[in-house]
Amino acid sequence: MKRFVGVSCTVLAFATPAAGAEQTAPASIIEVQDVDRDTVPAGTPEAFWAAFGENLKNEADRTVDETTYTYVPLALIPLPGGKTALVSTGASECTGHACSGLNSVHYLERKGARYTVTGEWLDVGTSGTFGNPALYWGWSEAIAAAPVLYTEGGGTWQGYSCAFAVLTELAATGPAEIASIPIYYTDEGARETNSTVVKGQITAAEKGRSFTVTYTGTRTFSERYVRGADGTYKVAGKSRVPTC
Repeated sequence: MKRFVGVSCTVLAFATPAAGAEQTAPASIIEVQDVDRDTVPAGTPEAFWAAFGENLKNEADRTVDETTYTYVPLALIPLPGGKTALVSTGASECTGHACSGLNSVHYLERKGARYTVTGEWLDVGTSGTFGNPALYWGWSEAIAAAPVLYTEGGGTWQGYSCAFAVLTELAATGPAEIASIPIYYTDEGARETNSTVVKGQITAAEKGRSFTVTYTGTRTFSERYVRGADGTYKVAGKSRVPTC
C-alpha cells in the first residue's frame, strides 16, 4: 500500500528510502486502508440513507462552516450496546492547499427494519489538502474501551511532506479525539543528499493505558504514548519525528 498526499492539483506518492535503508517494522495492530470514495461498501447504503436521506447515488451535500462537502459512505463499525457507527468522508471543490475535506460519524441503532440516527458529527479526525478528507483509515478495539477510529492525512510544503494520524474513540457519549500522531515525514523534495524519511505505525497497545508507534526508514525507533487523566494519549518525552 502506498501512502500519498496532495501536491498542487496532483497526487504525490510518499517516497521510499533508498535500497537497504529501510528497516522492517513489526506488524501494525490496525489494518490501515486507502479511503476509496469511488466504491460503495456493502451494507452501507441503508445506514447512509438514514443519516443523509435516500439517494441512489449514495452521496449527499452538507454545508459546514459555509463550505459545501459531498459525503459518501466509507464503513460501518460495530459499537457496544448493539449500536453501529457509520463513517463517511466529505470532499469539497476547493483547490487551495489550505483547504481540507471532512470525515463524519453517525451513531445508529436498529428500529425494526430501519436504522435510526442517535448522533451526528460532521467533522471527525484528520483530513488531507485540496479539499480531500482523510486518505487512509482503519479502526481497532485494542486501544481503548470503545472502538477507536484511525484517520490519516497530510500534505507537502516546499519539498517537505508530513502526515498525521488522529485516533478518535467512538465513546457512548460521542466521538472523542484521544491522540494525534506524526506518522510520516520526508524532506527528500527539499534535499538532494542526506535526506530523512520516517514512516510510523501502531505496533502494540496496552488497552486503556498506552500504545507504541514504531518508525522505520532512514531512522528506526519507537515512541510510547501514555493515556493521561483527561483521557488523551501523549508521547512520553519529546518526539523524535521531524515536522514540516
